[in-house]
Amino acid sequence: MIRFFTLFFIPLLCIAMVGCFGGDGEVDIDTPPPISDAKRIAIVPFFAETGTAEDVGKLAGRIGVNLATRLELIFKEAEWVYDISSKIRPVADKLAELDLTPEQVYADPALAAKLGQELGTDMVIIGRVEEPKMTDQDYNQLLMKQGRQGGISGTSTYIRTRLTIIGRTRVKVINANSSEIIFNNRIRSYLKYWYAYQTQQSEQQIFKSRMDRLADLGKYLPLRIAYILYPTGLKLESEEQILLKPDMVLKGTGGIVEFN
Repeated sequence: MIRFFTLFFIPLLCIAMVGCFGGDGEVDIDTPPPISDAKRIAIVPFFAETGTAEDVGKLAGRIGVNLATRLELIFKEAEWVYDISSKIRPVADKLAELDLTPEQVYADPALAAKLGQELGTDMVIIGRVEEPKMTDQDYNQLLMKQGRQGGISGTSTYIRTRLTIIGRTRVKVINANSSEIIFNNRIRSYLKYWYAYQTQQSEQQIFKSRMDRLADLGKYLPLRIAYILYPTGLKLESEEQILLKPDMVLKGTGGIVEFN
């Protein structure tokens, strides 16, 4: 009997322990940090995880800057310290002076606190951006355009294509005075693009490129991060966003088609 309970409960205990960790092995702390209490906050340049494509590094930079400008608009009474351009880069300059990298600051809260203290800030925010996942999916179900009278109009048939991009970044907030990690969570933004076109015009379709989708992610993921950091003060920024869908009603054998 003891052996039975041991074999039964140990796996459950392991599952419970794993539940405390994110998909990348980090311990999640999802309680929003007290940003509104801080008087001066540093945002370290976001960086791309090792092995990602070169354009992901540029995306990481945009995410960090766009997040900083978003938070600066929200918390106008606080001072925000972040790199604005290649010439105005107080954080990068201080990192160089301390012989540190964003990766080191991300990995070690004591180093993050040291950077924050050198910059005279209460908190330090930093994030690591993963390689975005993109999909292109064709739906070969033939659809007809719904007419104004509720019937089928025209003889042309339509098909659909859905493009997506999923961006993930783990964001950490460190108390510069205590070296404590007060927020540590993996934040995701899932963007979708729907196309519907006549079968005879499929070769003429122009779809969102990788560069276009990365640009959209650089806009929407910072909005999602800002909301997660301050959910009580901002309107809901959904994780999933449909940025493009046809301006028509299409009907198939199963009824009206939903673009979701």
